[in-house]
Amino acid sequence: MLNQLTPLEETRAYQSIFAKGEAKGETTGEAKGEVKGKSESLQRLLHRRFGSLPNWATERIAGVPAEQLDTWLDAVLDVENLEALIGPAPSDADIERPSGPE
Repeated sequence: MLNQLTPLEETRAYQSIFAKGEAKGETTGEAKGEVKGKSESLQRLLHRRFGSLPNWATERIAGVPAEQLDTWLDAVLDVENLEALIGPAPSDADIERPSGPE
């Protein structure tokens, strides 16, 4: 009698590992979507309140975690200006420049 091999995809171990990976991927995707939505909402509110946002502000907002976005969203109606909410614009010394031949 010949031993019949079970395809890998049909094994319980594979299905368990796949299910865990799929669940982790969904959770990660949901978290990224939440951050993106909060970032877009904050930028929209700031634009309505203070006008066009400078690039540095958009980049700063895009680079923070959900908890910081929540803090800024809670405070957006209470601040006098953009810098009071997200901090000052970077100075020339703070901006990274590519190093070239000297």
